[in-house]
Amino acid sequence: MLDVLKSKTILYVEDEIQIQKSVSLYLENYFDAVFVADDGEAALESYRKYRPDVVLLDINLPKRDGLSVAREIRDEDGKTKIVMLTAHTEKEKLLAATELNLCRYLVKPVTPRHFKETLLLLAEKIAEEDENSGIAVLAPQCYWNEATRTLWLKGSSVELSLKERKLMSLFLEKRRQRIAYEDIMVVLWDDAFDREISVNSVKNQVSGLRKKVPVLNIESVYGIGYILN
Repeated sequence: MLDVLKSKTILYVEDEIQIQKSVSLYLENYFDAVFVADDGEAALESYRKYRPDVVLLDINLPKRDGLSVAREIRDEDGKTKIVMLTAHTEKEKLLAATELNLCRYLVKPVTPRHFKETLLLLAEKIAEEDENSGIAVLAPQCYWNEATRTLWLKGSSVELSLKERKLMSLFLEKRRQRIAYEDIMVVLWDDAFDREISVNSVKNQVSGLRKKVPVLNIESVYGIGYILN
């Protein structure tokens, strides 16, 4: 799922240079480009120059605080994803910033787990808006990458058989449409026209997929086949 971020850019705003350097290096593993700024005014200049997809900034910044920076960005566009860094004692400040439509806020010091969860959330939100991403969001923390035919659940790839991967591609191609048993047979079995494939064989494949990924909303359509909602 994090592959979605590889074509995106991020502006990271941090006034402590050592922290800025280490976090920037980490972000470079996930984003196409990482722009940095060390105060609020520089942040706005960089935002207007580069128009990043994501802005990650602290509340406390020199020259202009993070909330005023985020507010000015929101005045110009509502699409850029904004993540705010805050100390425990500053949580109340965010109550007055609900109109900023923050993607998330992170309480410092940020743990690696929370940082990774935030990146996954960003990837999910961006994929939902980007028709060309090749990523389909199936459920919270559950994604299908059509380019690699990989299913991800809670940050880990799910091991699927060849038939299960074909089945997932078919479900996504025909999402929210009824798919007949016969159509599934043709896709999953190359020799479906030459020999008789039982409906039970199809049901077994779907059952196996459901067990591996219980969050998938695959509904049975009596006497016809299945539908992925």
